[in-house]
Amino acid sequence: MPQVDHTHEVFDDLYPSWELISDCIKGERAIKKKHDTYLPRPNVSDKSTENELRYKQYLTRAVFYNVTARTLSGLVGQVFSKDPMLDVPPLLDPIVEDSDGSGVSLIQQSKCVLGHVLAQGRAGLFVDYPNVEGIATRQDQLEGAIRPNILHYEASQIINWRSERVGAKNRLTLIVLAETYVDSDDGFKEEIVKQYRVLRLINGVYQVQIWREASGSASSAYGMIEEFIPTSAQGQPLTRIPFQFIGWENNDETPDLPPLYDLSIINLAHYRNSADYEEACYITGQPTPYMTGLTQTWVDDVLKGEVQLGSRAAIPLPEGGSMGLIQASANSMPKEAMDTKERQMVALGAKLVEQKQVQRTATEAGLENASETSVLASAANNTAEAFRTALGWCMEFVGTDGEIEFDLNTDFSIHKLDPQSQQALLSLWQNDVLTWEELRNNLLRANIAELPNDEARDIIDASALDSIDEFDDE
Repeated sequence: MPQVDHTHEVFDDLYPSWELISDCIKGERAIKKKHDTYLPRPNVSDKSTENELRYKQYLTRAVFYNVTARTLSGLVGQVFSKDPMLDVPPLLDPIVEDSDGSGVSLIQQSKCVLGHVLAQGRAGLFVDYPNVEGIATRQDQLEGAIRPNILHYEASQIINWRSERVGAKNRLTLIVLAETYVDSDDGFKEEIVKQYRVLRLINGVYQVQIWREASGSASSAYGMIEEFIPTSAQGQPLTRIPFQFIGWENNDETPDLPPLYDLSIINLAHYRNSADYEEACYITGQPTPYMTGLTQTWVDDVLKGEVQLGSRAAIPLPEGGSMGLIQASANSMPKEAMDTKERQMVALGAKLVEQKQVQRTATEAGLENASETSVLASAANNTAEAFRTALGWCMEFVGTDGEIEFDLNTDFSIHKLDPQSQQALLSLWQNDVLTWEELRNNLLRANIAELPNDEARDIIDASALDSIDEFDDE
């Protein structure tokens, strides 16, 4: 029986890191649900009920300060603080509005994908061609009855892959994707079961297979329940797998190291320090009263066996007796450790937007194009490039041609151009040092201009013609 659920050795190596980062992003509930995984017991060898109760209290008091999720949200927010530049042929407009068939727009999907790339260093786009008999009609495409979908997968769902060298390029021959489907539904409860989507290139022809767990199997064996060969707009089989890997360094099949791993590790260490700090506050923060000079007779006859504390309760003491409060000094070491880790997390988050040398784009194997950019800018550029590739595959299915423009913002400056800079740009353009397009691109990046260059030029030209007509009329 083929082992369709077999995982790639690189997947096995990186999966624990992906899971750790994912738990951090999900927040405190996910972290505390793992108990000992992220918060070891103070006394592991003690199996008593009392120690178990103490650990539950220790876990409850701990605070997970979710810097990881906040950092990721802030990074994605910087990219999408400016709208992506998007222009596609009209037949792809339904995909822009609903990229995956569930109502998620292309921009919303790209935001989600960028988050996966920044968090785990890996994601994937799959263009799902429908299983169509013959050639899809243009009417079906316009109505959205038959159309490709762009589906995205996070790192933990891409469990296996293979490629082969053909000429100067690597060609994917196998992609295995872990998915779920509804096995049964009684109207109130759905039974969700795992399945695997296998994308293969067999004898140069792209094929799709769906594998599900064999019913009644005690060994969790999987069997193929569906197989078909997707076709292009001309009804021809495809000669490549329409799947695009995405990474923050490049878009090849090798997973990049997760950018948020170091931050997540420090975040969890901060969480463990928090558990010690909160327990120390609980123990040392409760003062204990003490009395000296008392005898058992005094306790029984005068105090009647009890002591009432408070401003309205007077406590009679024998001659020479005294009373006070014992309160331990605060344990500042865990707090100092937390403060140090908070500074470290701020520094690690800042490094993701610092300029550094990285290999930015690499959809073609062997491409050596190092550019001066940041992790965030590199991830944004690679994500945009992958979506352009996916839209190109969609264009092949609907049988149209034209230019595809899709770019994510990589200018993370928060200030617009000052008047002096604007004047300098205008002067450079007037002296033919900059082209009109270069001037406009600078204004667009600074959020001073809003319209795309082509649309702006059409409006400007139309205004100029109106002015000439008015002059002629006069």
